[in-house]
Amino acid sequence: MTRMSATVRELVEEAYEHRESTWKAALETVNDWVESTCSSNPELSPDRVQVSAGRIKSPLRTGEKLRRKLADANDVIHQSVEVENHVVDVVGARVVCKTDREQSALWDLLQDGTDEVSIAEVRDYCLHPKPSGYRGRHLIVEVPFDAEPSVLVELQIRTVLQDAWSTLSEEQLFKPGQALKSDTEQERLSLVLSGLLAQADAVAGYIADDIRSAYEGDGSRSAVRSAQPHSAEPKDTPTAEPAIEVTIRELKHSYLLAADEVGRHGIIRLENLGTLPGSRSGSRHPVPGDKLQVRMDETPTTRYFIPVVQEG
Repeated sequence: MTRMSATVRELVEEAYEHRESTWKAALETVNDWVESTCSSNPELSPDRVQVSAGRIKSPLRTGEKLRRKLADANDVIHQSVEVENHVVDVVGARVVCKTDREQSALWDLLQDGTDEVSIAEVRDYCLHPKPSGYRGRHLIVEVPFDAEPSVLVELQIRTVLQDAWSTLSEEQLFKPGQALKSDTEQERLSLVLSGLLAQADAVAGYIADDIRSAYEGDGSRSAVRSAQPHSAEPKDTPTAEPAIEVTIRELKHSYLLAADEVGRHGIIRLENLGTLPGSRSGSRHPVPGDKLQVRMDETPTTRYFIPVVQEG
């Protein structure tokens, strides 16, 4: 491994000494922002989107990257604050999504930033993969501070398969203590694997679309009915159906699975929960084991449980 020059090493050490606590605060701000954004959208639940703790690059890796960048640009730096100008990913946050459906939804929600953070740069490596085959979506997030320079945080948003490809590539290509060597065959196979995993992501999306149409598209009658608040109908109404009690079994992508006392399973659409007292924005969704009063509505392909307001 090529050693850093004394100047670069000293500037990197000085940057870490003066700024590491601020970098940690910026990382926490970005993670809180992402988690808050996910919590506002039922389709971005924790079982679909995992927000990692993030990381601050080690001084050694920061120094090596800085040295390469300066050598490529035939440039020098003289102040420690310049370290972050050349190595914008000193602070890195990461989100791993089950499929590209969640990745795209989160990507769209985050691009406007907030009052606390702003978006400095957008890098869509799904639309334009890197030559290595890397795919993912990155936001360079700027976190301001009152008494010192703002911090740039690289936020990586990957699917499970994109993250797996990246992990495998790093294990093969970045071996501690060894110089990087170009291996044409390894690079070719890495590109092939990247393409195959991208196709797998696409297939997962098609499957999700089919599942979604099963409980939204095909259930057109139920979808129309669910758009209106459901309340208890007079028992003497000919079309009234008796309410039954169901138990929540599992939280899925954008719906709940529940079962009645005789074991019949059905779907509760998350948006239907907004018609119930106590399910206002900010209240928790039902969790496995909770019980709800519902009416049952069936289509040729799907059984729906529609929550009803319980009479006082």
